[in-house]
Amino acid sequence: MRLSGFSLRRLTLAFLSLLLLSTVATGVGIYSVTVRTIRQLVDTRIRQISVTLAPDGEPHDRAELIRRIAEMNRQRDTGDLGIILVAPGHRQLAGNVRLSRDLPPGLASVDLGDNIKGLSKGRALVRDLPDGLRLIVVAETEPFDQYDRARIRIYMGGFGSILAIVLGGLILFSRMVSRRITAMRDTVATIIEGDMSQRVPVTGDGSEFDLQAAAFNRMLDRIQVLMAEISNVSNDISHELRTPLTRLRGRLALLHKQAESDGAREGIGAALEDADDLLGMFTAILRISEIESGERRRGFAPVDLAELASEIVAMMEPVAEDSGHDLTLVNWTPATIIGDRKLLAQLLLNLVENALRHTPPGTAIAATVTRTGGHAEITVTDTGPGIPPAQRAVALRRFGRLGHGGAAGHGLGLALVDAIARLHGGEVRLDSPGQGLRISIILPME
Repeated sequence: MRLSGFSLRRLTLAFLSLLLLSTVATGVGIYSVTVRTIRQLVDTRIRQISVTLAPDGEPHDRAELIRRIAEMNRQRDTGDLGIILVAPGHRQLAGNVRLSRDLPPGLASVDLGDNIKGLSKGRALVRDLPDGLRLIVVAETEPFDQYDRARIRIYMGGFGSILAIVLGGLILFSRMVSRRITAMRDTVATIIEGDMSQRVPVTGDGSEFDLQAAAFNRMLDRIQVLMAEISNVSNDISHELRTPLTRLRGRLALLHKQAESDGAREGIGAALEDADDLLGMFTAILRISEIESGERRRGFAPVDLAELASEIVAMMEPVAEDSGHDLTLVNWTPATIIGDRKLLAQLLLNLVENALRHTPPGTAIAATVTRTGGHAEITVTDTGPGIPPAQRAVALRRFGRLGHGGAAGHGLGLALVDAIARLHGGEVRLDSPGQGLRISIILPME
C-alpha cells in the first residue's frame, strides 16, 4: 500500500527522522534561549551594581569608591559577586577577587580558566573611570559548579523520555497499521488465487480500519454475488445446451450411417464436426469455470514438470508427424511444484495442440522445462507466423480467436492455459524470440 509513491516503512522512517530532528532542535533551542536569558539577566545585574558604585557623569573620590566596594563585598558572598578596582599599572586597589588576565572594556565571559574563587562560569563588566581607574564587576551565571552540564543532562533526559514515548507509540502504531494492511493484502492474494470466500478480518472495535475492512468486505460480497450470477449463467447455458446438442449429434450420427449418397454423407459429416466443436466449446467453458472456482486446489500434490512434459511430448509426437511438424523436448530440468497433475497435463497438451493447430506443416516446435530461482518455467516455442504484440492479450481471452491460416478453433485453448496457470499461482507470457511464438508458463516452486 503506497501513498504518493512512499511505502509505509519509508513514511515511518521519514516521520521518525523529522520527529528526531524537531526534538533535538527544540532541546537545543530551549537550551540556547535559557543560557542567553541568564546571560542577559546577569549582564543587567552587573551593570546596575557598577553604576551604583560609580554613577555615570559624577566625580569619583577614590577613597569613597574603595569604601563602597568594601561595604558591598562585606554584604555579598565572594562566589556570588566579585568587585575589583584597579589603578594604572594594573595595581589592584580594592576587591574580593583577583583576575589572572586583563579583560577588555565592556562585557566579557569568564570561566574556570580565570581562577576566580567560587566561580565556574560567569560574566564580567569592565568600566574605565577617570584618573585611569578601572572598575570590574563579576557575577556568576551558574548557581553551582558544572550546572551547565547538569542542565544539558536534564534537557536530554526530559526530551529523551518524550522522544522514547513518541517513538514507542509510533512503532506500535506502525505495527498495527502494517498488521491490518498485511491482513488485507493476504485476503486479496487469496481472492486472486480463486477463493472468493475470504474476507478481511474485522475486530469489532469500530476503528477506521474496521470500517474500511467492513466496507471492503461488503464490496467483496457484492462482487462475489455478481461473479456467481455470471458464472451461473455461463454454466447453465453450457449445461442446458449440452443435452440437446448431444441428442442432435446422436441423430446426425445415425443419419450419417443411413445416408445413401456420398453428398448427403459428406454434409452430415460436416454437421457432426460442428456439433463436436460446439460440445468441445461448452466442455471447455465448464472446465474453465471449475478451475477458476479454486476447488481443484484441494487435490494439489507434488508434480515433476519435466517428467510430465516428457510424457506429453512423447504422446503428441505421432500427431505432430502426421501433420508434418517437428515436435521435440529440447531441454528439461527436474522441477517439482505443488499442483494438480491432470490440469498441468491439460496445460501442456493445450500448448502443443495450439502450436500444431496454428502453424503450417514443416514448423519446428520445441518444449523446455527449466528452473530459475524459486520458479519453474514451461516454454513451448514454434517457428510459425507468431502473434503480433497488439493481439497477444486477445489470444488469452475467452473466444479470442486470431484465425491464423484459417485454422479452426473456439478460442478457449489459451484461456484454459491461463486459468490453470493462475490456479497454480503462475502467469502466462507471450513473446517472439525473433520468428514465431514463444509461450512461457511461470510457476512458483514450493
